[in-house]
Amino acid sequence: MEGNINNASPLPYRIPQLTKSNSNASVGSSSARSVKVLGAHPLGTLRMHEQASPSPMHEDDDDDDDDDDLGPPPLDPPAGKELQQGDTSKILSDNNRRSPIQSPALRHGMGGGDVVLVLDLPELFTVGYDSISFTARHFGGVRDIPPGPHFFWVAHMNGLSARCGFWIDTTNTNTVHVFQWDRFNEILTQSARAEALIQVENLESFHSKLVPYSDPSATNAVQGSLTKSASERNLEIWRQLTSRISEALLTRVIRQPLDNWMVHTGDRVNGSILDAAEMRLDKSLSNVMLKTRELYFTFDQQSKSYSTAQTGIERTQLATDSTHYLISTIEKARGALAADDIIGEFQFAFIVGVHLGNDSCIQQWWHMLLQIFLRAYLLPVRHPVLTSDFLRTLTAHLSYSSSWLDGSILDQAQSQSRELRLALTVYKRRLDEMLLALSNQATAEQLTVSTSFAGLEATVVSELDWDLRGEFLRRGNVMMEDGEQVELETADLEAEDERGEWAPAVVDLDETGRQRDLVSWRD
Repeated sequence: MEGNINNASPLPYRIPQLTKSNSNASVGSSSARSVKVLGAHPLGTLRMHEQASPSPMHEDDDDDDDDDDLGPPPLDPPAGKELQQGDTSKILSDNNRRSPIQSPALRHGMGGGDVVLVLDLPELFTVGYDSISFTARHFGGVRDIPPGPHFFWVAHMNGLSARCGFWIDTTNTNTVHVFQWDRFNEILTQSARAEALIQVENLESFHSKLVPYSDPSATNAVQGSLTKSASERNLEIWRQLTSRISEALLTRVIRQPLDNWMVHTGDRVNGSILDAAEMRLDKSLSNVMLKTRELYFTFDQQSKSYSTAQTGIERTQLATDSTHYLISTIEKARGALAADDIIGEFQFAFIVGVHLGNDSCIQQWWHMLLQIFLRAYLLPVRHPVLTSDFLRTLTAHLSYSSSWLDGSILDQAQSQSRELRLALTVYKRRLDEMLLALSNQATAEQLTVSTSFAGLEATVVSELDWDLRGEFLRRGNVMMEDGEQVELETADLEAEDERGEWAPAVVDLDETGRQRDLVSWRD
C-alpha cells in the first residue's frame, strides 16, 4: 500500500527553543542575553532529568556496604571449574547479543499497543512499515502496533539514496521504541536514553496525532481511506511473511543488542563475494557509522551440499539432492538451530532484500531457494513440517511480490526466474512420485506437503502464468524480424526426462555391436 500522510505539526514532542537576542543592540558592549552554542543539538533542547536506577549487579548480595566495594567481575573461571570447549564462543556470543547493562524498557499507559517514535526525520520523507509505505510530511511515529515482529524503513523521496530500517518485536506491554534520524550521516540510530525518557513523559500530549498502525491515512481523522478488510489483509500477509522471525533469530543474524536491530541497504551477507569497487569503497570510509556491516546466515552462498572426501555414487547423490545437507546442518547445531530458524532466515532475507534494495540479501534468498530448498527432493518424506512451512512461505513471497510491491523480485533476475520455473516443475514431478509411492502409508504431515504445494502452484499460475506440468512446446519454428523462419528446440528438461527407467546406462557390447546381457531367441 502506498499513499501520502500530512501531519499538521512536527512530531514527536519538542522542547520550546530559547530565542537569541540581537547582539548588536548595544554597540561597544556585550549583550547579557547572548548565548554561545557549540555542538549539534539545537539551542534549548537539552535539559536535566533524573538518572534511571541502575540494575543491581548481584541479586544475592543483601549488604549495601559491600556493593560499593564491588569491582569488575573476575576474568578467570571460578576455582575448581575449567572452561569447557565451546564455553568461550558462548560467552562472546552472549556479549554480542546484549549490552553490559540492559536499560529497562520504556512503557506508556494509554493502551492500544506498542509505539514507535522517529525523531528529527526530514519534513518530506518516504516511510514504510510492514506491508505499508507512504510519503509522509512531519512524520513522528506509529501507534497501536500489534504483537509480533515488525520492520520499519525510511528513504529520501527522490529514491536515489540508500535506505535504512530497523526491526522490533512487540508484545502486549505497550512499549515505546524511540529512534532518531542522524542528519550528518543520514542513517537511523537509537535515540539517547535521556531523549527517549522525555518523549515518553510527553507522549500523552501527541499520542493521538501519531500514525495508526492499521490505517496511516486515519491520522487526525475518525476514519481513513482503508477499509477494514484491506487492513486485515495487510496484517495477514505480514504475519505470513514473518511467521518464523523471533528475537533470537534477529539477534543472531544482525549481531546487535536487543531492540537495536538496525539494517541498511549496504549491509552484506557474511561470506558473500564483493567486487573490487565495493571493497575499495568500504576501505575508504573512515566513519564507523557508514561502514558495511555483515549479516550472518546459516547457509553460506559459497558452500556445497557435499564434501570433497566423498566419492562415487554417494557424492553424486549429495550433489543432486540437498536433503542430507539441510538436515545435518540442523542436527550438528545440537539444539542451537531449529527448523523454524531456517525458515526465519529465508523470511528475513526476503523482507530486507525487497524493502531496502539490499542485493546481498536478495542473493541469499535466491541461494536458499534454488540451491537448498528446491533441491531437497527427499525433504517432504524426512521432514514434512519444514517442507510445508517453506512452501507456504514461498507462496507468501511470490504473492506479496506481485500484489504489494512496485516491482517483483523476479523482474530484476531473468535467468534466476527461469531457473525457478524449471526447479518448481521438477520439484512437482518428484513430489508426485514420492506421494504415489507412499500411497496409503503417507502420514498426515506428508499429505499436508501436497496441499501446501497445491497452494503454491495456484499462486504461480494466477500471478505468473506459469505451467508447472512440464507440458509445453519444446520444438517449433520462430519467425525472425527479416521474415526468415528458424527451427528452435529447448532442452530444459532433458535431464529430467531421461531419469529413472529412461536414464542412460553403460552396457557391454559384443563384437557384432549387440548388448551381451540380453537374451536372443535366434542364437
